Amino acid sequence: MKNKILKMTALAALGLMVWGATTIGAQQPAPMGSTPAPTAQPQRPRIALVNIAKVLREFNKANADGQTITKKRQEYVDRVKGPREKLAALSRQIQSTPLPAEREKLQKEAVVINRTIEDIDNEAQKTLGEMTDRTIVEVYQNIKTVINDIAVTNNLDLVLCYPDASSAEDDKKPAVAQLKLQTPALIPFYHRGMDISEVVVKTLNIRHPAPPVALTPTAPMGAPIQPVGGQQPK
Repeated sequence: MKNKILKMTALAALGLMVWGATTIGAQQPAPMGSTPAPTAQPQRPRIALVNIAKVLREFNKANADGQTITKKRQEYVDRVKGPREKLAALSRQIQSTPLPAEREKLQKEAVVINRTIEDIDNEAQKTLGEMTDRTIVEVYQNIKTVINDIAVTNNLDLVLCYPDASSAEDDKKPAVAQLKLQTPALIPFYHRGMDISEVVVKTLNIRHPAPPVALTPTAPMGAPIQPVGGQQPK
């Protein structure tokens, strides 16, 4: 029994020695003169901002397309003006006509004119709706493509769009203040050197020029991001 106890004690002591040697070896400092392994530093993402309200206001082709829609709308207004005036005159004449037969004749004429007005209105809604939808999609795709190309060219990681005032005067308007206080998807109150709206505007106006009657594109003012050229639209 005594020999067994001594044997177990010796085994326990040997185990403690092995554990101590392993622990001490793991905690020993690196040899003198050795270079520690470099620690990977996280790369800071490159983020840029675009004031979408400013882009829409200064994108000349988008404004020209909007003027084309406005001109087309005015054409329909002019077309329907004559029939509306004639219908109003007939309504007054019907009210002042005592003879039932004559009144019925005027009422039938008024129905025809009213249908003409409805046809013009329906045509206007269809045509203007299609023009507006087509313009909205085209402007969106133009802006999206230009932002994507600028981001790739300048090695950006993220581009965020936000609605804001496009000038110092607009920033004092109640509508702009209300827009910023409604907290849209992104509305930074401060940023430094991250806004590439000017470059987006310049690239859009180069790549998608407006007709000759449009205003001259606004030149960018010291933007750190380079614009991206592109083929002229066919």
